[in-house]
Amino acid sequence: MVKWVPCAVHYFCIVVVCTTIWNGCATRFRSAVAGSLVKDVAAATARQQDAMLVADAVPTFILLLEGLLENDPNNRKLLTSASQIYVSYGALIEASDPTRAKEHYAKAKNYGHRALAQEKGVGALLGRPYAEFTGLFALLEENDVATVFWAASGWGAWIAASLDSMAALAEMPKVVALMEWVLKIDETLEFGSPHVFLGMYHAALPPALGGSPEKSLLHFDRALAISRNKSLMVYVMKAKYYARQVFDRELYVTLLNEALARPVDGEQRLILQNTAAKKQARKLLQETDEFF
Repeated sequence: MVKWVPCAVHYFCIVVVCTTIWNGCATRFRSAVAGSLVKDVAAATARQQDAMLVADAVPTFILLLEGLLENDPNNRKLLTSASQIYVSYGALIEASDPTRAKEHYAKAKNYGHRALAQEKGVGALLGRPYAEFTGLFALLEENDVATVFWAASGWGAWIAASLDSMAALAEMPKVVALMEWVLKIDETLEFGSPHVFLGMYHAALPPALGGSPEKSLLHFDRALAISRNKSLMVYVMKAKYYARQVFDRELYVTLLNEALARPVDGEQRLILQNTAAKKQARKLLQETDEFF
């Protein structure tokens, strides 16, 4: 899901342009340009193969986005983008700095909630018990789907980084409900990412608590179909979660080798993600004997 930050020269140009806009233009125009900026940065970053460049450059873009939000704090598109970038950056640094990643996931959750709260009546229901929380689905509209997806992603990442907290874990049903709503509205979002999320969820959760290897398999296979087998991370997540859960060593190795064999540039918008998937696939293959 990491899809941010261009090369250094392009990035410097963006900062200069935005500084000029910031100092000389009206808020309404500034917000319109900000939306274009976020879109352009996402597109440029998705084509990057250098994850270190991305990790190094993201903090500057975060500061820029935070600055835009200072001036326009209720802009739902900016709030959604903030949730997206914080969860994406947290995923980039989690292996090396889990404590800091958790802090970023908390910010992603906060911005996601603020973005959802821009829909009248939704904010008051987010913290309510589950039975009341589900009332927000009657208030959501189809054009809220991206906001709901990133809000659920940030919220879920924060929960996953807070496994020592029963209070955090108790919020997971809300996240799953949000992602299932996204699935109903647009299962193709982010190359089938809602299916990947639910595939991981149903594989990781014990059957006694509602998990289902069968549902997990269906979600992963549907994600592969939606991405036309070009999202290599789906192969990796299917191996890491489903194949391990059903203890299928042959499938595990086959999926990871498939991810390594396929090109990273089968889909331009997935180059960065596919590069990361290959790196993870190599690591997981080295750990095969530890799990089987």
